[in-house]
Amino acid sequence: MAVVATEKEVPSRAAAPLQADQSCVAFLIGERRVTNAAIAATLIAVIGVTFSVFHLYAAYFGQAQSYLHRTMHVTLMIVICILLRPAGRKSWKEPVNRWLAYDILCIALTIAVQVYICWDVFAFIERRGLADPADMAVGVVMIFLVMDATRRAIGWIMVLLGAFFILQSAYGEYFFGIFYGPSIDWSLIINDLFMEEEGIYTIPISISASFVVLFIIFGAFIMRTGVGELFKDIAYGLMGRQVGGPAKAAVMSSAFMASISGSAVSNVATTGTFTIPLMKRMGYPPAFAGAVEACASTGGVFTPPVMGAVAFIMAEFLGVPYWDVVKAAAIPALIYFTAVLAMVHFRSHRMGLAAQADADLPSAWGAIRERGHMLLPVVALVGALVVGYSPIFAALLGIVCVFGLSWFRAETRMTPLTFLGALEDAARMMVSVAVPSAAAGLIVGALYFSGLAVRFSTSIIDLSQGSTILALALAMVICIILGMGITVTALYILVAALVVPALTKLGVEPMAAHLFAFHFGVHSYITPPVALSAFAAAAIAGSDPMKTGFQAARLALAAYILPYMFVYSPGLVAVGAWHEILIAAATAIIGVVALAAAVEGWLFGPAPAWQRIALAAGALLLVMPPLWSHAAGFAIVAAVAGIQWLGRAREGPVRADPAREGTE
Repeated sequence: MAVVATEKEVPSRAAAPLQADQSCVAFLIGERRVTNAAIAATLIAVIGVTFSVFHLYAAYFGQAQSYLHRTMHVTLMIVICILLRPAGRKSWKEPVNRWLAYDILCIALTIAVQVYICWDVFAFIERRGLADPADMAVGVVMIFLVMDATRRAIGWIMVLLGAFFILQSAYGEYFFGIFYGPSIDWSLIINDLFMEEEGIYTIPISISASFVVLFIIFGAFIMRTGVGELFKDIAYGLMGRQVGGPAKAAVMSSAFMASISGSAVSNVATTGTFTIPLMKRMGYPPAFAGAVEACASTGGVFTPPVMGAVAFIMAEFLGVPYWDVVKAAAIPALIYFTAVLAMVHFRSHRMGLAAQADADLPSAWGAIRERGHMLLPVVALVGALVVGYSPIFAALLGIVCVFGLSWFRAETRMTPLTFLGALEDAARMMVSVAVPSAAAGLIVGALYFSGLAVRFSTSIIDLSQGSTILALALAMVICIILGMGITVTALYILVAALVVPALTKLGVEPMAAHLFAFHFGVHSYITPPVALSAFAAAAIAGSDPMKTGFQAARLALAAYILPYMFVYSPGLVAVGAWHEILIAAATAIIGVVALAAAVEGWLFGPAPAWQRIALAAGALLLVMPPLWSHAAGFAIVAAVAGIQWLGRAREGPVRADPAREGTE
């Protein structure tokens, strides 16, 4: 089946809409009445803009006392979260109900806690370890408010985990197995989780309030200037002329977008509304179209520079510069997307899809010529980090560049409306980062305070009996389970506390251990039964969610092997000499392409069963560390490729098998 897209099926060459209609700022301009929705929109807009301006001011002029700065960050986030996700309603636009009084009470309590802290912050800090009854009461209220905001932001999973680990700390003597331990007095727990910088206000919130928020503001400014549409035009201009061009372009554009937004599910919900219908019209089955978008958006989360805010937190945990994390994450991201693109390429050939006509495609060069200047802020940001400037300076430089360069073209120019909308957007986006980070801080604080983190790490080592491969397999399962249903930042914090210490004790390179745990945690977004990205894509594609989830897991098969390669080939995470890094990257790329050919049954033409087995064997040998294994794997893959190439030269172009066309 050869399908050629019509002109209506390709991305528009026009500049992207500035999405001002999605903000409360724009809503208020069009609202002529004083309604409950207008009041809510006003509060969201004012507090959202205030939140972003507060952090920009602190970044440029310097932060207040660290604890006070973090509490202000969390307080504003909780208030915005309550306004955006009111109790008993799906949106602030819906009519108010009987839960309104509860929302008002929660907002009032949040502000009251902040006033209590600010009243005499230095005296408050001096009482650490000697909390009085008022401190205890306020601490209990704040923990409840964080849990309630977490429920509103991401659901019950993090709330239940937090409640379990806090109760386990308080009543450890009544638990059994690994959870058995000494019971800790409630006064010590509240002091540790609320007054100290080891619970709610620990490292995740410190990074969120200092670095992440600035990069989120940068991303909001970038998207308001139409860079999302620019990414699409470049991706379709570069990839669209190839076989399977729409799916390949979807992979590229979604990866670009997710690497900035840092959220796999929300990226599926935005870019997927364009890419998935286009892939379906080109002839791809709905489940496959949804799986492609899910895999691309999920992969964008561990693609530098933002990595869902994890890059900054990982750098803090490891005690290394942020740029070291970016370098380590770059090669694995390249290998992942090479594997996904290879799967799409071979599937497209197998289905017999034709390339699009040149006239139906946007021009990548034309898009760059018209709006390419808006890519310069990204270059400036990355360049500042490479040179050695701090992430705060780099983010501020990027934000200034976005605003200044946007005025070079009318299509990208930031008006007062889009400027305020971008500030509000950043606050909205931060809710899914900061609120779960505060809840994760509670969990991690309880884990370390009770000693459970150490016992958990020891249990992994004991169960594996000192075997690294068994420990890695256990860690893989635990990371995927922990990642089900929670945000990227929160899942990384959990796996870093529970899983990474066990791997490092077994001698795994620390950078490799952190990326191993993070990658498998993220893979939960495409791993049934709780494949959030795949399920979101299935809703757009109109396909069965579980079928789409299994398609995504199959499409990203290399992703389940890649983290093991970090451990046994540290060159993949930029550890070692340059030639070791180059060899590890080259063999891994050839290996994942061979694996994709084996899975899809196509290289230069249909691959019979024996060739698929040989390709799979060659792929596994290529990803193993010894040089003899690399040589053997390369020889096998080269032999199969040579046989296919010679057979194709003798028999002419190979047509797809009609019996397999369009199969899942």
